[in-house]
Amino acid sequence: MNEEEEPLKIRVSRLEGYLTRAYKYNKSSILFAVYLSEFQRVDVEKTLEKLLKEQGLEIVKVDAGKHKNLPDYLSSLNSKNIVFVVHNVEKGFPESLAYLNFKRETIAENHIKVVFWVTEEELTRISREAPDFFAFRNRVIEFMEVPLAEERRPGLVQFAMETEYKSLDEIRGSINLKEKLLSELSGDDEISGYLLGSLGILYDQIGSYRKAIEYYEKALAIAHEIGDRRGEGADLGNLGNAYSDLGQVEKAIEYYEKALAIAHEIGDRRGEGTHLGNLGLAYSHLGHVEKAMDYYEKALTISQEIGDRRGEGNHLGNLGNAYSDLGHVEKAIEYYEKALTISHEIGDRRGEGNRLNNLGVAFKNTKNYMEALACFLRAKDIRTDIKDPNLKTTVANIKELKEKLGEKEFENLETEVPPKAGEIVKALLKKK
Repeated sequence: MNEEEEPLKIRVSRLEGYLTRAYKYNKSSILFAVYLSEFQRVDVEKTLEKLLKEQGLEIVKVDAGKHKNLPDYLSSLNSKNIVFVVHNVEKGFPESLAYLNFKRETIAENHIKVVFWVTEEELTRISREAPDFFAFRNRVIEFMEVPLAEERRPGLVQFAMETEYKSLDEIRGSINLKEKLLSELSGDDEISGYLLGSLGILYDQIGSYRKAIEYYEKALAIAHEIGDRRGEGADLGNLGNAYSDLGQVEKAIEYYEKALAIAHEIGDRRGEGTHLGNLGLAYSHLGHVEKAMDYYEKALTISQEIGDRRGEGNHLGNLGNAYSDLGHVEKAIEYYEKALTISHEIGDRRGEGNRLNNLGVAFKNTKNYMEALACFLRAKDIRTDIKDPNLKTTVANIKELKEKLGEKEFENLETEVPPKAGEIVKALLKKK
């Protein structure tokens, strides 16, 4: 039986077997997985990750376009239970080929276990331009099938709608993958619409608002064409977000109101809460704080009724901002603490960083400087860890606190607070 005839499950199992044997005997393993379809690659990788996890092994994904000196980079992260999976191989060419060829022994000496996802063309180029490294390979396994539409659809729908990622690198990796999947899709407008909308959200998250709008408009056109009212409402709301981020708040309000009308019409309570919250933010930006609070309160009520914890945390945080804008800082702190607790409980690290930063500002304004610095330091740690672009805001807040207190008093605080910061924040979480 040749490899093309061998069942997919057996080939994935063989891939896992080579890696687990290398792990057991503390040896290197250089494997090439040749693929044609991005859909197939995603499915194989998910299955492989599950199999390896059962053996105590962890997959670490590496973008070859960002780390061209792969032997040294893999060595710096390597440990016995890590399996590296390398993507975007062609983006590292030609520099990565030279590094692989001349530093090939580094991979063997450090017992590195690595799978390179490659197309046939990329494999051919590696064999020609890095022949000494290619000779070190253990196996080449082919995954050249293109899954049928009905086979790939369920998993793809779920993946298309994913927009929550922990770091900037994860967001960019998802953008890259979803754009590849989009180019491979044909004849399934619903999934294309989901992917387009998801890409819009991801571009919005990294600050590429014009690009986000392009994707939202395409998604909206598809949703309208196929009669997907829920999708239409979501895309209108997302367009509102992008225009708000661009400072075009009045235009954003127009989109939010259209989205709210659709959500109300189809009984989409979660969507209704989201759009009400966004309208609150928009009116807040225009300086209509009390009107904004009316929208936040309505949105909060819906989130609590339907058990939308993330939405509840967001609306509580926004009410905290509104009370702060009105000068009711103590009231703002109450809302921030409630929002922080929810973000912490549901694992929303971005939200947790936001709440801690806002609490830091509020504590600074009420002259509770120890609590302020503790919140800023914890927010800084979280935002650094997830590569949140808002990190610069927290750093600026710490600098402002230092300027407010003066060099000597801040130094004393800086010595006293870090060992206590964890306990201070834990105390805030206990306040319901």
